[in-house]
Amino acid sequence: MNKKLIDVCKLKENIITIGPDATIKDAVYQLNKHKIGCLIVMENTNILGIISERDVLGKLGSTSVKDEIHAVKISEIMTPKEKLIVGHPEDTVEYLMNIMNAEGIRHIPLVNDEGKLVCLTSIRDIIRIILKDSKTKVKYLSDYVQGKY
Repeated sequence: MNKKLIDVCKLKENIITIGPDATIKDAVYQLNKHKIGCLIVMENTNILGIISERDVLGKLGSTSVKDEIHAVKISEIMTPKEKLIVGHPEDTVEYLMNIMNAEGIRHIPLVNDEGKLVCLTSIRDIIRIILKDSKTKVKYLSDYVQGKY
């Protein structure tokens, strides 16, 4: 599959972000409100990291912070920019799918050549693109077999 990730970005709406000084409580609210699995941590137009459901659950399971869990800042539990795996809009769907599989992650921000956030893609987005492409191929093959081409 040679479809570029820029095609995924065209299907996406706005990216939900959160600031580094927000709390876990704020993050959980945003994740639930928007029915999403992660938030990009931003300061102005700069990506600082990403926080996922897994990050939040990992911290909630920690015995050292149970009493003050709602006060824990996002910056304390996010995956920082230095460890963040990012893609480029010109990468292929197959390439990104392989990265997600190898790294065990479900979300990858796409950044342009200047390092600015373009969109956030998820494994769900990748699956939708693959399914759509597969349905199209099946239709073409069916039309060909039936002499409808």
